[in-house]
Amino acid sequence: MTTSAFLPSQPSQPYTKPTKAKHYKPTHPDLFKVEFSSANGTDQGPDEETYSSRLVAVREFPPNTVIAPLVNLSLAEEKAYSSVQYGVGSRDHFELNSDLLFMNHSCSPSVYLDLPLDQPHQWCIRTTSSGIQAGQPVTFFYPSTEWDMAQGFDCACGSKECLGQIRGAKYISLEDLEKRAPVNQHIKLLKAQQQEQEQQ
Repeated sequence: MTTSAFLPSQPSQPYTKPTKAKHYKPTHPDLFKVEFSSANGTDQGPDEETYSSRLVAVREFPPNTVIAPLVNLSLAEEKAYSSVQYGVGSRDHFELNSDLLFMNHSCSPSVYLDLPLDQPHQWCIRTTSSGIQAGQPVTFFYPSTEWDMAQGFDCACGSKECLGQIRGAKYISLEDLEKRAPVNQHIKLLKAQQQEQEQQ
């Protein structure tokens, strides 16, 4: 049975992404919280586009530990800025349907998504070797799961390891990928396929 067969088309618990603090109901209140801010530093922006947000830890997490299993997932209708890739297929993407949606990218991430192939019941979020302090942003390295992103962007994470432009693992060497975060098996398989094609 393929992994997609384990993923429902709709989450078991309905989820609507909040765009303002007053609409926010935490999904992991003992672990994380979402912080909202607007262009003028208040929660009074005229529309969703004026807002930025981030996920922060509400307590300390040791290095290299499981923080939480990935639950309430649903199969993504298509690859999108909000979806996470879990396999080598072009439609192998799921939606997080939780506060984890607010994890931002970093080239020096504090967590990674551990997505063993065809084992969705073991999917989880883990801290990297740096661990996380209370109040610290929860960030992950997008190319550790994404091969060719729906929306690339110019990175401004501020890390010494910053790659500048983030478009997906397809555009980064395996060495540079593994330097920044554990890389999921589906990305390693796609990278191996890419290398074989380049050698032909």
